[in-house]
Amino acid sequence: MARTKKRPSLGSEESSRPKTLQRRKELLGVVYEAVSESGVDGITMRQIAEAAGISTGTINYHFKNKHNLLILALEAAYELPEDWKVYEGSPFSQLQQLAMGYVFRSSRDRFWRFWINYTAHSTRDEEMRQHQNTRYERQLRFWGELLKKAVLSGEVNPDIDPEAEANELLLIAQGLVIRQIQSPTLTTRAEARAILTGRFERLAAKSARKPARSPATGH
Repeated sequence: MARTKKRPSLGSEESSRPKTLQRRKELLGVVYEAVSESGVDGITMRQIAEAAGISTGTINYHFKNKHNLLILALEAAYELPEDWKVYEGSPFSQLQQLAMGYVFRSSRDRFWRFWINYTAHSTRDEEMRQHQNTRYERQLRFWGELLKKAVLSGEVNPDIDPEAEANELLLIAQGLVIRQIQSPTLTTRAEARAILTGRFERLAAKSARKPARSPATGH
């Protein structure tokens, strides 16, 4: 079995320090913005380093090449949102928090524009394609586990198939991303939110039904 190459971290050994975490966040923002504006082929490591205010040597030391940096930038987007603990004790609310992250925050949501450029480029890059598929499967399993817990907690209709529902929900969410990219308007964002909200209202157990929350987005 082929051994998996260990990839560098998006932070240094001191990544727990607030200053380092802030620089990491700033660098990710630069990557998302650059790719969303110019595409994967239209950017260089030098351009990203200059935009982030760091030396080319530093960015090359930590990430080696643009390929590694892009994969790690996508990976970072799947981290749990900063306010995740706010929803502890309610797996259904946690799932809603994740799903609503697929609703654009603005017409030029830089992460999702990065994501669509990454997706397009991955059709010509096998490692990137495999990484994105692996991330999708992990996300799917996580959403399924949250739904199972929500059923056990009485938040969700016990008659549902958690794995099937998670699959449909994730497919719907990604489809809504495409639509919002094609038509980046307030109307399509509101439509996406309404579709996801309606889905959660149908999933909710009768005893727990109430208007679905629309928490701050997170990827």
